[in-house]
Amino acid sequence: MKTNAVSGTLNKAQNDLASMKNKNIFQSMYCAFQGMQAAWKEERNYREYTAIYAVFVAAELMLGVSLTEFLIGFALVCGVFAAEYFNSALERLLDTKFPEISADNKFIKDTAAAGVFILSIAFFVSQGLILIPKILEMM
Repeated sequence: MKTNAVSGTLNKAQNDLASMKNKNIFQSMYCAFQGMQAAWKEERNYREYTAIYAVFVAAELMLGVSLTEFLIGFALVCGVFAAEYFNSALERLLDTKFPEISADNKFIKDTAAAGVFILSIAFFVSQGLILIPKILEMM
């Protein structure tokens, strides 16, 4: 009898997980957009990154960068956003499931933030290498 109860509990858990799975690509995209919207509302960094990127896009348009130069910045800013999404998800997981302050939690949060920081540096360096020569040409 006890085996059936455990088996029933496992089946319910498996069914609950199966019901959370996306049935098709459109459901997956919808969930991704929901995640982006939630992060936009709850995390200041996304709004700041968007504003910073908008400034760089405006500068790129005014200075007439090539498509390749534009795509370098676009790819890097997408990397920054993706890393920030992972960082935010990891921080939320730690804060909700392991709320105690510990050296391990600090290490996890700090190294995830470092990943975002490294990609941000790559973005700013690439933009500097692309835009500064164009600005100097105009002088």
